[in-house]
Amino acid sequence: MYERTRISHGFGSGLSPLGKKLLIIYGTIYVLELLSEHWFGIPLVSMLMLWPLSLPDFHFWQILTHPFIHDPLSPVAFLINCLVFYFFVGPIENAFGSKRFLLLFYLSALGGSLCGLAFSGISGFNAPFSGMMPSLLSMIVIFGLMNPEATILLMFVIPIKAKYISYGTIVVTLLTFLAKANPFGAYHLGGILFGYIYFKGPRNIFDPELIYFNYVEWKIKRKRSRFQVIDGDKGKKNKKPTYH
Repeated sequence: MYERTRISHGFGSGLSPLGKKLLIIYGTIYVLELLSEHWFGIPLVSMLMLWPLSLPDFHFWQILTHPFIHDPLSPVAFLINCLVFYFFVGPIENAFGSKRFLLLFYLSALGGSLCGLAFSGISGFNAPFSGMMPSLLSMIVIFGLMNPEATILLMFVIPIKAKYISYGTIVVTLLTFLAKANPFGAYHLGGILFGYIYFKGPRNIFDPELIYFNYVEWKIKRKRSRFQVIDGDKGKKNKKPTYH
């Protein structure tokens, strides 16, 4: 659906004006959070974060406000989120365009909130949620799908292909969700799911004919992989290879 981007520069070096504005907005909001929570005693975060449906603290506006709110007790986590955003926003926006990037980013946040609310009645998933992590995970997965052979320095040290980062993000998020090890697992999975659907296009995912075509193509490739070409005698000329 989207043309693959060529990564000829370091992550973040292509930070767009839109990316800079979003970082400034998120940073300004977080500073206001710190001031209101720790200096003026105003419970701004509890009013704007997303609460489970079963709790009286839930309000519909929180579906729109919670992606802009982050834990005021964990500034390091907020800075890490900003760092991930800085790394990935350039390539993703270049591939999608500014408008489509914004739609992807906040559609992933909406998908995360819907899935999170759907599971909020289950024990272990009923914690209030805030932050842009569903959108960030969606960006990481989509980057790996667009640039599977691009190399990323994991923890700034270990080189690894982007496709493995993408697959690993999905697997780890799913496993921690199933194990109930992550109370926000439903939010994270929802962000990845909605981002993937937008990236591929709903028609390309749910079209029965396309699904059948992909299945047939997979079966053909699987059958071909069983055949091996063996050069029986390199010394003889015009010797045809044998197929097994």
